[in-house]
Amino acid sequence: MGKNLTGAVLQLALLVIGIPVVYLVAFPFGLTGRSLLPPVGLLAGLVVSGVLVKRTGQPVSGPLTGWLVFGACVALAFAL
Repeated sequence: MGKNLTGAVLQLALLVIGIPVVYLVAFPFGLTGRSLLPPVGLLAGLVVSGVLVKRTGQPVSGPLTGWLVFGACVALAFAL
């Protein structure tokens, strides 16, 4: 039960933190390839975490992987 709760909190945190980050990083730049990376990363992170939670018995690893995907896309947007 504790792992399920931790996984759910991590996934909710990805939404709660990810959406403002997308607005702060992406929208000041207008519609460019660089600005599309954070929203696509957030969406991909949510999809990946949802798929991993359903396919494996590890409820925490899915949201952590989702965070990793989102973080990589935000970092790539800053790098470009």
